[in-house]
Amino acid sequence: MNHRITVERFGVRLRPVELSDARFIYELRRSPELSRYIGELNEDFDRHQSWLEDYMHREGDYYFCIETLAGQRIGTISVYDIAAGTGNWGRWIISPGYPAAPASVWLIFHVAFDILGLSGVYSNTVIDNASVVSFHDRCGLVRKGVERGGLTIKGVSYDMIIHSAGKEDWPAIRKKLERPAAMAERFLLEGVEG
Repeated sequence: MNHRITVERFGVRLRPVELSDARFIYELRRSPELSRYIGELNEDFDRHQSWLEDYMHREGDYYFCIETLAGQRIGTISVYDIAAGTGNWGRWIISPGYPAAPASVWLIFHVAFDILGLSGVYSNTVIDNASVVSFHDRCGLVRKGVERGGLTIKGVSYDMIIHSAGKEDWPAIRKKLERPAAMAERFLLEGVEG
């Protein structure tokens, strides 16, 4: 969805994805280290670019590029499939070596609850992706269930853990994310300055 929401804090900025980000996103999603637990990617770059062009016209889909305050692109995150005041947050990928997880999640929840006024968000994570599942648990997201065979990657079916958070949970989640996000900010800024 072509939107104008830009937010920044803790050394990280979320800004709207642009068509010029197509190659960056394509390469990020093709990275062997990062693609292990994300959905299939068609190897045809033109199809990927067409999907991004279609995204620009889709309502209820807020796709962001995660970047440092110096403008270096380091990942993506979004809130999408918004219906009845609830949205799926995902498409969350961060380049290795950038401790931007707490800040990017803080910012996407800020967008979802404080800017878009959603009443809830949920995410689906491959059950084998232990580090992300643990991150969600530590942040205070609630496990709502398991979607059996929810995602197929390279012919292998994976179960997905569904986490959710309501607007009423946001103050506690915000508090849990602020300290690690502030600590990571120093490393992000040192990387820019050094």
